Amino acid sequence: MVRPSTRPTRVTAAVAAVALAVVAGAAGAASAPRAAAAAAPAVPDAPAASTTPDAPAASTDLPVGPVPVPGLDDVLGGPLGDAVDRVLTATGAPGPHRVPGHYYTSPGVPREVAESPTPVVGPSTPLVVGRELCTATVAGFDAAGRRVAVTAGHCGTPGDPVTSADAPERGQVGVVARVGDLDQAVILLDPTVTVTATYGDVTVTGLGGPTPAPMTQVCKTGITTGRTCGPVLEATPDYITAHYCGSEGDSGAPVLDGGRLVGMVNGSSTLLPSCVTPLQGDMHSPTVGATWTAVAEDLDATGGVGAGFRLP
Repeated sequence: MVRPSTRPTRVTAAVAAVALAVVAGAAGAASAPRAAAAAAPAVPDAPAASTTPDAPAASTDLPVGPVPVPGLDDVLGGPLGDAVDRVLTATGAPGPHRVPGHYYTSPGVPREVAESPTPVVGPSTPLVVGRELCTATVAGFDAAGRRVAVTAGHCGTPGDPVTSADAPERGQVGVVARVGDLDQAVILLDPTVTVTATYGDVTVTGLGGPTPAPMTQVCKTGITTGRTCGPVLEATPDYITAHYCGSEGDSGAPVLDGGRLVGMVNGSSTLLPSCVTPLQGDMHSPTVGATWTAVAEDLDATGGVGAGFRLP
């Protein structure tokens, strides 16, 4: 799973029971992968014209190779990795597989990002923070008018350089300014960076609000496992545990209820394996993340970079 947060790395026995029931029910009902459930009309933030919401839009995303991340080993490289790619392509999970050792369909580089004269950062932008691959939760402006982005706090430490994995040739786009108690990091972006509320197929239309009730479908989009959705298992004012797929590199990914940003990806409950291949179906660990409302309140209470965050 994603590198665990220092806070919510496991869930209660009640949540464990619900998670296992969800998995057992899915396994007994059918052998279809999780993408089939995500394609149902009830998924709140599925693109209207798409019948396969977990796949990137071919008309807007450019094909790309693996994300260049220093120190990230390809544990399924060479002939074995090629064989896995062929199997997954044949079973409806084609590439790009941008994170070595993981075989979900990763988002490609949005065409508008590739064609932009300036670096672009928004919700779900893949970021290399120091030597860690993570995903941006959201980008916008703080009360002082500074361009900022938010991701998971365990991705880096203050002073770490940040680049976009979708545009590494543009060099550094910002620096980690601060890390908070809820496992959130604020990135101070360069003034030349374009911040956006829409990045590829991900659009944030609102921030925070009511915490989703149990069994509400929420969705996340991360660089490693793409767009996946699942039911909320447990929710508190500070954290949400939900049974959607996540893995290494998805840390920080935006969690949406429709277009409303309700949280981010922080860690795994570690009850089941993290997501490596869609052939796992629902046999994967639930994911835990901080709520956006709690993150925003923490930023405002401590002041400084990121306080008074607003969308572009």
